[in-house]
Amino acid sequence: MRRPNAALVGATAALFVVQGLISKGMYPTWVARYSAHNVGFQEGLNVDQLLASVGGLRQMVAGILWVRSDQYFHSGQFDAILPLIRLVTWLDPRQMEVYATGSWHIAYNFTDEQNRSDRRYVPLALALLSEGVEHNQSSFRLFHETGWIYYHKVNDEFDKAVFWFEQSVQKEDVPPSLKAILANAYLRDGRLDDALNLYWMLQRDASAEYARTKDEPTRIRRDTQENNLNNLIMRMVSRGIFGRRDGVYDLLVPGTEKWLYPYDTHDPVDLNFSVKIEVIDKKVLRLTGNWGIATTGARIRIVVRDEEYNILWEPAPEGLDFDVDRDDTFMQDSLYTQNKFFDRKIDMSRNPTMYPFKSERYIVEFFFSPRSAPHHIQDKTGWDGEGMTDSRYIRTDIRPGVRVLFAEYELTRDMVLRRGDYIDSAVQMSPGYVEPETSDVVGVIIRRSLRN
Repeated sequence: MRRPNAALVGATAALFVVQGLISKGMYPTWVARYSAHNVGFQEGLNVDQLLASVGGLRQMVAGILWVRSDQYFHSGQFDAILPLIRLVTWLDPRQMEVYATGSWHIAYNFTDEQNRSDRRYVPLALALLSEGVEHNQSSFRLFHETGWIYYHKVNDEFDKAVFWFEQSVQKEDVPPSLKAILANAYLRDGRLDDALNLYWMLQRDASAEYARTKDEPTRIRRDTQENNLNNLIMRMVSRGIFGRRDGVYDLLVPGTEKWLYPYDTHDPVDLNFSVKIEVIDKKVLRLTGNWGIATTGARIRIVVRDEEYNILWEPAPEGLDFDVDRDDTFMQDSLYTQNKFFDRKIDMSRNPTMYPFKSERYIVEFFFSPRSAPHHIQDKTGWDGEGMTDSRYIRTDIRPGVRVLFAEYELTRDMVLRRGDYIDSAVQMSPGYVEPETSDVVGVIIRRSLRN
C-alpha cells in the first residue's frame, strides 16, 4: 500500500484552512444579501438541505418556477400565477423582479369586462411589496414600485407616495431619470416648494453631468428638467401662489372692480355638479350629469361599494393568502367630462365574482380633487381648489388642506337588481338636477411657458 504523498496532504489541508477562512469572511455577507433569513427556511435543515440552500438550489428552483409563471401570464391564466409568486418569494426573497412584477400583476391584471381593475387586490399588492422591501433594503426598486402603486393606482393620499419615493431616490442604484416622479408626488401632495427645489436640483445636476460627458441622453434629461422647472414657476405665478405670499392677490385697480393682477384662480368657477343615477338593467348603471368646466379632460371618480365596506389603502393585515372576500362589492371608475356634462354607462353584470351585490344597501360616491387633475383644469381650480366652488358639494374635511367635490347617494339591492318596486324603473337624482344640454362650444386652453 502506497503511503500518501506528504506534499499533497499538506496542500489539501492548507486549502481547507483557506476555504474556512474565506467562508468565515463571506458568511456575514451571504446572510445579509442572499440568505432567506426571516422566512424560516434556514431553521431545522439537515446537512444536505443546508448545503443545497448555500449552493443556490433554492434560487435555481425559484427561477424555474418564475419562468413557468411567465408562461401562465402570457396564456392569460392569471389565477395560476398567484401561488407561484408566493412560492418563489418564499424560496428566494431576494428576487426583486418577482416582487415588482407580482405586485403589478395583482394590482392591475384582475379586471372586469370593461377593463376596470379589481381594487380589492391593491392591499394584497402592497403587502407583497412590503415583504419585498423588508428583504431588499439596499435597492431603489421596490421602494419605487410601492410609491407608484400609491401614486398611480390609488391616485389619492399622496403623502404615502411621497414617503416611498423619498426613500427610493436616496438609493445608490436609482436611475436619475426616475427621480422626477418625486416632484410630481410633491405637487399632488400640495408641497409646491419641495417640488420646485427638486426640479431645480435635478436640472442643476443634469447640467453639470452634461458639461462633463456631452452625453445626448443627459442633455435630454437636462432640458426636460429645465422645462419642468419653467412650467412650475409659470403655474405658481399665474395661479397666484406668489401673489398670495406677497399680499397682492386680492388687490383691485384703484377706483374699479378689476383685479390689479388677474390670476387664473380669481372668480372661482361654479362646478354646478348634479347627477342622475339610473339602473337601466340588472347591475348596469347609466350616469349623466352637469359639470361647470367647459374644457375637456376633468375626471370625476365614482365608487360603488357595499354600505359597510370601504378599502383602506394599506398593506393587507391578514397577510399574503392572495384572496379577497368574495361577498364584498367595490367598483371604481372615472367619469370623463366634456363640454360641461358627462354621460357614462357602467356594466357590472358580467363579473359576479367582482360585483356580487350581496348586501342590502350600497353607496355611490362622486369625488373630484384638483390635486390629480390635468394641468389645464388646475389652471382654473388651482392646486388646492381655491378656484372652484359648488353650492352643495364642496368639502374641506375630506382631504386636509384641499377643497374637493364630494357627493354620495344610496342604492338598495332591489334597485341594483331591478326587482320588487323597482322592476320597471330605478333612479336616483341629486337636488337641482336638470338634463344636460349638449354644446358645440369647447373651452380654449392657453399653454403658458417662460419662452412665450
